[in-house]
Amino acid sequence: MKKIISTNFRKKQTRRRALILGALFLGTACMMSGCSREKHEKIDLSSTHTTAAETMAPAPSENPESEPETTEGITIDAAVENAANANSGKGSVSGQGSAASANSISTSMASYTSGKVSIQYPAVKYPDDISTEAAVNELIKKNALSVLDAYEVDESKDTVEVTCRVMAADRSRITITYTGSMMADGAAHPLNLFYTNTVDMRTASSLDLPSLVDPNTLAAYVLSDACVYPDASEDTKAALAQLNASESRDQAYYANLFKNADFPYEGSFPECFSYEYEGDIYFSIPVIHALGDYVIAVYTPENK
Repeated sequence: MKKIISTNFRKKQTRRRALILGALFLGTACMMSGCSREKHEKIDLSSTHTTAAETMAPAPSENPESEPETTEGITIDAAVENAANANSGKGSVSGQGSAASANSISTSMASYTSGKVSIQYPAVKYPDDISTEAAVNELIKKNALSVLDAYEVDESKDTVEVTCRVMAADRSRITITYTGSMMADGAAHPLNLFYTNTVDMRTASSLDLPSLVDPNTLAAYVLSDACVYPDASEDTKAALAQLNASESRDQAYYANLFKNADFPYEGSFPECFSYEYEGDIYFSIPVIHALGDYVIAVYTPENK
């Protein structure tokens, strides 16, 4: 009889231990499951995405004549902006970071339209220097529109279309290139236009090619086989080599051309324009219309 009671008691004890262990196991599992869900519910990824509409400036209008006098919107390409500022070490035009903000300016697009004439040019915005801003913008606009006076354009009959591109801009200087065409009333063909303007922001004055490189040094470079024409075809390069071999384009011709390159415009529109980008100097050389009216060459200083 005692054996039967002892056996039943041990069975009850074993069953009780099993129930207790099972309850502990289920409680632990529930606690782990609850913690896991709580962690996932707190994760929010919505702030990690930025749409293109939030980061991109509006594209300029394809019809300049329909634009108002001033159209807001940054005109500097991001790639150009970053490369130019990486070279200068003066921060980005858009003012990212504390160091960049101290040297940054903003740039917007303006457009002059009258009759058959449409010319784009940039306008700068200083956060704290109104007088400098006004002087620089006046000079930029004056030089951009000087092509009308230089070619005695009749705005009701002659067609002129010019677009601009800001290559770099900070508190030291702004570099602008202009490309387009002019079709005089009754002319047999249009004239391809290329001109540039580098403005010293501190003095509101234009910088010219002789301030970048000695004209005689550049003349010798153009007459050598080392001269680089980045966008010219092989036929154009051959024609240039033949032209440079003639007596009309010697060292004296090119030295004088480069000495009188760029703005200011004083009665005679420059035949050569230049700009500096990432340490290289780009400049135009006048050629016949069959070759495009101008060819761009690039010179890399030895101390770059």
